[in-house]
Amino acid sequence: MMMNFLKQASAFSVFSSASSRRNALAGIRHFTSTTPVQERRPPYDKFRKITKYVKRIDENEYTIGQEHPKNLRIPKKIPETPHYKYETRFFKRQNRGLYGGRQRTASKTCSEYFNKNLRSHRPNVNKGGLWSEILNKRIQARISANVLKTVSKVGGIDQYLLKSTPARIKTMGLLGWKLRYQLLQKLEQDERGTLDSKPVQYIHPDGRKFTQTKKQILDELFEHVKRDSYLPVHEKQFLKEYCWLSYGDLVAKLDEYNAKFGALIQSVNSASSPIQQQQGV
Repeated sequence: MMMNFLKQASAFSVFSSASSRRNALAGIRHFTSTTPVQERRPPYDKFRKITKYVKRIDENEYTIGQEHPKNLRIPKKIPETPHYKYETRFFKRQNRGLYGGRQRTASKTCSEYFNKNLRSHRPNVNKGGLWSEILNKRIQARISANVLKTVSKVGGIDQYLLKSTPARIKTMGLLGWKLRYQLLQKLEQDERGTLDSKPVQYIHPDGRKFTQTKKQILDELFEHVKRDSYLPVHEKQFLKEYCWLSYGDLVAKLDEYNAKFGALIQSVNSASSPIQQQQGV
């Protein structure tokens, strides 16, 4: 009996030591040489409601003969202003005014009997006019109270629209984008100056100043192309080939025909234009 008791006691001690050793090994944290992969959170975007519901724009530049998507729509006329990347598709009335990124919000009303109903809150917007010193006219638009406060703080509607920070570009809206482009065009025109009481449309790198509009340049080039071609050239065919060219390219084409221009006087110092300084456009 004594021998059986000792055998059982020794077996129990061996079993308990093995189980404790197994538990100790299980509690050890094994380290690997590879670094753990952690999911990176996207950076916080204050204007995520604007950037989430924007109108997508194809920014690819296609050349002649290059394949393009079948659903690509080619406009008949060149747009007057560049495409706005942050044209919203939610609460679209902010595209027709200066809302400063303010949108419609929603909340719930709760009665004393705990009946909850959804309701919406519209931004504080009023009709008003602001004087633009650069355009020398009054701008009539729907303006939010937040934008009015910001305009009075920065010193005018011109300073508000010409600021090129990412937050200002995202919140100015489609109307603000168009007004900003008009301001930059007017500043560039003031820099080019006038010649014989006519606004200068283009300054050539060699110093020549052109007061003719692009339509007049195209009409003059059409006469040279029609005279130089053996086959008859129709105006529609000519415009399809040359109307998309820039003013400088059209002048280079006319130089190839040794065309004589009027109002090509004086030389100017090469300086960066306001549009190049304001890279928001």
